[in-house]
Amino acid sequence: MKPVWLAGAGVLGPGLPDWNTTRDVLLGAAAYTDGPDPNPVPALLPANERRRASVPARWALTVGGEALAGSGFEPENVAIVFTSCAGDSTITHQLCSGLAAQPPEMSPTRFHNSVHNAPAGYWSIFARSRAPSSTLCGFDASFSAGLLEAATQAAVEQLPVLLVAYDLPAPDPLRALWPVSRAFAAALLLSPAPPPAGETYGTCGMRLEIGLADGDARSAWPAMLPPDLSTNPAAQALAVLWAVAHGGGRAELQYLRNSHLAVEISP
Repeated sequence: MKPVWLAGAGVLGPGLPDWNTTRDVLLGAAAYTDGPDPNPVPALLPANERRRASVPARWALTVGGEALAGSGFEPENVAIVFTSCAGDSTITHQLCSGLAAQPPEMSPTRFHNSVHNAPAGYWSIFARSRAPSSTLCGFDASFSAGLLEAATQAAVEQLPVLLVAYDLPAPDPLRALWPVSRAFAAALLLSPAPPPAGETYGTCGMRLEIGLADGDARSAWPAMLPPDLSTNPAAQALAVLWAVAHGGGRAELQYLRNSHLAVEISP
């Protein structure tokens, strides 16, 4: 596959409020400090829409906005790929509970937000974007599937593509079926070309070459981060961001059975 360039990044999780903080933690320049889940307020959404938007949508739009900020790209010109393993499991639980009630009851707002591509819809509407939009799910390989799709679109269509990955823990009893205990979201803004001469892509600007390889992924989990965060499918992004923070390297991301994505990151 043709290479792409990382034009921006966004991160959100407990103890990881943004990409700059995350980069310092990954470099060992700052200690990781655990904390409660953030309550993000995405600047893209007007105040009345923030109240109606689901929590996963607010997480997704926050990291997407961070990745786009300072990149030089206008949001209406950027294609998007949103990817999530579970989508909004809280609303799934609420809908199931409502259908099981006597009499059954259904909230129109909850039903609206239950659609898997609802966060991408919020982005397209409030970014006023008519650029291509895709929303994916690949279970534990959701981030890998999204990265492969976003990089392919950027390389083939010669468009900047914003990849947003997010997953939040499910409530009981769904958590017994999908035991993710930590919330996490990340965004990568991929460009089909390096920045123009004399310009930069901020703290990113790395070249990514992505290919499929046989066997299981072998990238180690960063030792300074809580081990239980590694079970969140969106947190696979940290293998790529680790290499970006360190100025280059190789990230291996689990994909389909007996295969992985090999991502070579270089200046």
